[in-house]
Amino acid sequence: MTKAKNDTVHERDNNADARPSKKAKIIDTGDEHNDGEATKDSEVALQQEENEGTSVTSNSPATGTSKSASTAGKRGSGALQPTLSIRSVLPNPTKCLIDETEVEGLEETLISRIQKLSEYTNARANIYALGKLLPTATWGQYKLINDHSKVLCDPTTGEPLTIWTVSQIARMWFTKSGVPENQASLTIMPLSKSLSQQSATLLAKMSNPVLNINEQSTQVICAIKWQNGKQSDREAEAILFDTVYDVQAEGSLKTYSEWPLWNLADLKTGDLILLEMKMTRYSKKLEDKWHSCVQYEMIAISLLDISEIVEEETQGICQIDGLAI
Repeated sequence: MTKAKNDTVHERDNNADARPSKKAKIIDTGDEHNDGEATKDSEVALQQEENEGTSVTSNSPATGTSKSASTAGKRGSGALQPTLSIRSVLPNPTKCLIDETEVEGLEETLISRIQKLSEYTNARANIYALGKLLPTATWGQYKLINDHSKVLCDPTTGEPLTIWTVSQIARMWFTKSGVPENQASLTIMPLSKSLSQQSATLLAKMSNPVLNINEQSTQVICAIKWQNGKQSDREAEAILFDTVYDVQAEGSLKTYSEWPLWNLADLKTGDLILLEMKMTRYSKKLEDKWHSCVQYEMIAISLLDISEIVEEETQGICQIDGLAI
């Protein structure tokens, strides 16, 4: 479904100006620039596990018991660093996945779909709603081929998790002057304030060292996507992200091959979407020290509902009947 991209990425500013109302005006989201420049991580091989003490849990075939293989060195006392997992950083996940005020005025059929998607889990497909993440999920194992050490994975299968979240679009950044940017970003607002705050906590605590959480970061979620790849030793030309679907019709969420496509340019602020993403980490040097930062990467965007548009009033213009000059 998706195009393979470089998993090691840098963050972009994930603050949104404000939460748009359900009757949002059309704004220029295509060429709106987020603060700060983002560049790819050039230190892929540097500090392979970034001295995080990340461990991967696997089941022993002989006993069925859980074993932990640490990829980092021991502490001074000789004890291994604890394994980071969803459960360890979110021992008491929120139960409020939808705020009633956020779905007020929507049709009952749409509200029912939103509720199902907000609680959706499918272990076989490795799909989990943002508010229902696999408690044991942790960073994958390092491998020379098909390395998942920088992606949140199911420790029993070693496969990356696909995370679903139903949210409203707050800001889009895919092109600049009509040309696809190397790194795209999408800022969204979950339908639950507590879920948005929980997401900010998750990203902060999965980072090493733990990041500070500012108030604005708890209101929105930002997901990025590299729109360019690599060809041999040079960077390829950016190609506009096009994994966008139209799933407005009830029952349209089936297999990907059956999902009708939607034009990215037709998305706008306030639209209700199902965002598919994965959680990744990357290395960033701050004050001569390497930090491991965590972010979301876009996989696909699916339109659930188009926001109502308030047409801007035309002032100072009147219609003159019969005018033909």
